[in-house]
Amino acid sequence: MQYIRKVSGVHTLSDATREPFERAVAEVAAATARLLGELPARRQPPKTVPPLRRPEVRARLAGKG
Repeated sequence: MQYIRKVSGVHTLSDATREPFERAVAEVAAATARLLGELPARRQPPKTVPPLRRPEVRARLAGKG
């Protein structure tokens, strides 16, 4: 809805804008769902400890002070 509001400039719906606005929202939602359904699965980051939280990195950073 925010995208359609931004593109159309319509922020308050009236009888004249409601149907085209809602149709545009539905079309954008459908296009987004199709796109996400057709893309390959996204790679997930490894389930490891972030670098700055690893003990060896913290020790090395603490020694530089």
